[in-house]
Amino acid sequence: NDTKVHGLVDVRSALARSSNVYFYTVGGGFGGQEGLGIERLKRWWELFRLDQKTGIDLPGEQVGVLPDPQWKKEATGEDWRIGDTYHVSIGQGDLLVTPIGLASYVSAIANGGVFFEPHIVKRARGTGNAEETIVHPKPLSDIRDMIRDVVPYVQEGMEDVAAKPYGTAYSLSSLPFPVAAKTGTAQVAQNTKVNAFFIGYAPADDPKIALAILIENAREGSANTIPVAREVLLWFYENRILKAGLER
Repeated sequence: NDTKVHGLVDVRSALARSSNVYFYTVGGGFGGQEGLGIERLKRWWELFRLDQKTGIDLPGEQVGVLPDPQWKKEATGEDWRIGDTYHVSIGQGDLLVTPIGLASYVSAIANGGVFFEPHIVKRARGTGNAEETIVHPKPLSDIRDMIRDVVPYVQEGMEDVAAKPYGTAYSLSSLPFPVAAKTGTAQVAQNTKVNAFFIGYAPADDPKIALAILIENAREGSANTIPVAREVLLWFYENRILKAGLER
């Protein structure tokens, strides 16, 4: 979202405003500001498990593609350029992630850095008198110690996405609990179509639900996903939080 001047921004404001320029600079650098570079970016993508299956109990799960200079050389025969780093720094270019991978990613941000194996099935029972099996969340990795000092800034920025008038999902501010969110778009089909994404969790100060919403070929970009997120979160509030007596 860089069709208007944002002025000076930090990571919190950049997340809320969805400032491409800020993340271009963080990833690739600009002027006297050194960027992270593709090697460090890829290392953190891997720590957030974006190149691994989540293990969800559904068939056919795919994995993302985390590009780097070696991958590009093998895939296209071309050298990696600084423009490639800029593109992947905002989630564009050759970077590919799955919706369930994003759901796992945002869940880890919500809880501070623990990744769990997601499940569709909560209970299972075989034929006859087979004993019922309850499926418990299985922790896959824990990076809390590595991100302890920085994840609060990301959480605050995601809260501002929905809480501040300049946030890209400010319409969610009227929900009965605070929401943390990030909107985005992904160019596909040789940049002829746009897929809209929304990731988030709520309540922001005591997370109980995480969302990853994808709308393919969304003409209005991420604006398509926000009403869907609102309806899901409102349903969750009315049918889970209130009915469980968890209203604060």
